[in-house]
Amino acid sequence: CGMVILDGGSISSAFNIMSEQIWTKIQYFLLAKSETVVIEDIRPYSLRLTPQVIDTCKFIGEALFRLKSGSNAIVELMVRSEVKKWCFDAYPEVCLPLIEKKILKKGYTAKVNTGRAGEEIRVPRKPSFVFVDDKIVTECMKVRYQIEKPKSGYGYQFGLKEHGWQALAIASCFEATRG
Repeated sequence: CGMVILDGGSISSAFNIMSEQIWTKIQYFLLAKSETVVIEDIRPYSLRLTPQVIDTCKFIGEALFRLKSGSNAIVELMVRSEVKKWCFDAYPEVCLPLIEKKILKKGYTAKVNTGRAGEEIRVPRKPSFVFVDDKIVTECMKVRYQIEKPKSGYGYQFGLKEHGWQALAIASCFEATRG
């Protein structure tokens, strides 16, 4: 699990931990005051039902139960598509070049009517938030928090890696749109 703590729009801490350890961490942060905990929710879109997806759904359910019944936390769910759309809208200078490159590389095209007797041609698809992936979200977070690429052999500032970037994006999107 990735976890990020934002305080007034700044990163206070970020880390990746095993799901079994998350409860101890959350309890520590909730001791002093009531906080808002934002959890990434799962929606069915085109998701394959794998054992990992089932485990994630169980974990989200357990997290909701524990936080709502055993703490003063305000619990919010946010779907990944909302984060992707926010990144696309808030950081077009990051998203558009990466998406255009992706569209050309993968050959995503759309049919366009030429106006002549049913004649159609194929053109590259227009960029949209559906093309935003985890890599693009990570790049948006680097811009938002001015996080520079680390020197060789060192990790990113705040220990950000793997799921931590996605947790940061969820917290940032929540803060920007609902906070």
